[in-house]
Amino acid sequence: MNTKLISYVASLLLIVGMTACESGASDDATTAGNSADQTPIKEVNTGTMKFAYVNTDSLSNRYEMIKDFEEEILQERLEMESQLQGMVRSLEKDYTDAQAGAAGLSDEALAILQQKLGQKEQQVMQQKSQMEERLMRSERDKTGRYLDRVQNFLTEYGTAEGYDIVYGFNGLNNVLFIDKAYDITDAVVDSLNSIYAREKAETALESEK
Repeated sequence: MNTKLISYVASLLLIVGMTACESGASDDATTAGNSADQTPIKEVNTGTMKFAYVNTDSLSNRYEMIKDFEEEILQERLEMESQLQGMVRSLEKDYTDAQAGAAGLSDEALAILQQKLGQKEQQVMQQKSQMEERLMRSERDKTGRYLDRVQNFLTEYGTAEGYDIVYGFNGLNNVLFIDKAYDITDAVVDSLNSIYAREKAETALESEK
């Protein structure tokens, strides 16, 4: 599990406030609520308050979008490392060749060679820095897309189901205990995965045209 994504999940789902409104939410969110396992969800009888919670660890471990993003990030990192290794090997060869032929060079030619090697080494370091920055941007972009997806879904789901608050819970944050009767994790994860699977299938069909 990518630790950066997990940490962002916990911060996103600490508390998502939702005010109940008319039943005009999306079909996906409504379907998710109607299929929330066999165990009935408890409601808090404090005025009109109704809340539930999502286990953030389970969400991080079971949401297929995160798994795909982690695989993409891993492949991007491996590709970057492969390119860097190739540049480093090329630089090492240049240094080895320079050392082998240095004895036959004049002082002026040797100075020019050293300058060229220094410039190439600097280029390698710059490219390394640029690659690392691209990888960081890619991770931030994927994390942002994931967080937006979860937050938007929970807003629709919570509104459709009449929840005022949905907590993020993993036993280690400010909420140390909640009765499992308030757990809607399975319904949320199953619905998110269903939506994501459908979108992947549609994307695959489009790419085949």
